[in-house]
Amino acid sequence: MKYVLKSGEMKSCDMDTMDRIGIPSMVLMERAAMAVVLALESHIGDLSGKVLIVAGTGNNGGDGLAIGRILAGRGTRVSFYIEGNPEKMTTETKSQLMILQNSGFTIQRNLEDAEYDIVIDALFGVGLSREVTGNYRKTIERIHEWHETGSFVCSVDIPSGICADTGKILGCAVRADLTVTFAFAKRGHLLYPGREYCGELSLQDIGITEQSFSKNPPSAFYYEEKDVQALLPERVPDGNKGTFGKVLLLAGSHDLCGACLLCGRGILRTGAGMLKIITPSCNRQVLHQALPEAMLYTYEEMPRAEEVRKSLAWADVIVAGPGMGTGENARFLIKKALEEERCPVVLDADGLNLLAADLILRELASHRPKGSLILTPHPGELVRLLQTDMAEYQRDRETLILRLAGELKCIIAAKDAVTFVVENGRELQYINTSGNDGMACAGSGDVLAGIMGALLAQGMDGFEAACLGVYLHGLAGERASRLKGRYGMLAGDITEAIPAVLRDRKTANTGIRMIQENT
Repeated sequence: MKYVLKSGEMKSCDMDTMDRIGIPSMVLMERAAMAVVLALESHIGDLSGKVLIVAGTGNNGGDGLAIGRILAGRGTRVSFYIEGNPEKMTTETKSQLMILQNSGFTIQRNLEDAEYDIVIDALFGVGLSREVTGNYRKTIERIHEWHETGSFVCSVDIPSGICADTGKILGCAVRADLTVTFAFAKRGHLLYPGREYCGELSLQDIGITEQSFSKNPPSAFYYEEKDVQALLPERVPDGNKGTFGKVLLLAGSHDLCGACLLCGRGILRTGAGMLKIITPSCNRQVLHQALPEAMLYTYEEMPRAEEVRKSLAWADVIVAGPGMGTGENARFLIKKALEEERCPVVLDADGLNLLAADLILRELASHRPKGSLILTPHPGELVRLLQTDMAEYQRDRETLILRLAGELKCIIAAKDAVTFVVENGRELQYINTSGNDGMACAGSGDVLAGIMGALLAQGMDGFEAACLGVYLHGLAGERASRLKGRYGMLAGDITEAIPAVLRDRKTANTGIRMIQENT
């Protein structure tokens, strides 16, 4: 697990590292500069070409000046340009400028019309909060021209013009090939469009650690692949199908069997021991053939209350909504699922549409036990649940997600190019980093709901199951795209990739090692 910080959180870490721990600002600046040089060497190897340092007057600019000095000391031909009012230059950046001048370097008064192999963007750090205008805008546009004609662009900390908290473009922004950031990723590195503008992100240790979280703890985290083994539920060697959980899936309707099938496969491929599906009888034959591992209760005109009651009593977890439609049968089943407080519920797709339109269902949802309800809305479903519009969603997505979690007192896995997972009353949020645009296909969300249901059935906490489910879903999508390509992959390819993602991640130890000796 890695933390991801907002600008203010990072500033607090910087100050604590300097003031309480005692590492001077200039030491951190020199470490940051060396980290960028090493990242450049690792990324492109040969640094013998011409390099331009484009620096601002803040400490990010000081990093840039120090980078140029280190490169020059290694034989690189380096030019320097500083944009901004010299009177506003920070103390550390003034010191770096003095070192350059005492060492015989000159600073360009205007950006020269020359060619460069590498351009280092050190205009703004993570503190930028206003739109870029004037000469700063012209400078960023000039960096873009160099990039378009073949210069390799490396941004220090974050591409200049990207908001570190939201990933939004503040008027205009540098498009980097490599971004080198320090200590912790910032939200703007992970959220679009900032994520795209960063190019490859290199995270470097310069001595700022989690010890500096005491005054201002981080508000978000993300997973890495190496975390999966520790996060997955244990597979005990003496377990049986009941041990690994019983999932009841309420899904499907007339002419909509696919969502039911995809979700069911997601449940079984992620390790749940047993699956029972309640669906209309028109889906029976397809499900018997395509998913023979599942038990079925199918109904003709309407589901029988007693059969539904027995199924709910059997289940450990309920997944409800995929392909159900919003008719009376669907509403009846969703209501029964929300009333069953013993089982955690994953509510997806049409289950969310019903919830958005029905005050009784919303009331039931908001009174469920803490951590027992996971909603998985895509943007359209989210704005319906909140009775707002897409413009507001795009302006302030995070606030809307937190508001919905608070209103319904539940866990929200808000699906998008970057998925957020939040829980009512929990300060720490999850920001997903796995997946790709090939997953933007019909049925992908049904698979995700199934993955979450399976993790819950194997004993995971609701919030952790939602976070890990989103991450595993993205990893499976990445594997599917490698096999099928992002244009041609289907949701079914994601389900088929799940076993390979999970394989050997968590293997139980039987405690017995058989040794045969010759006598």
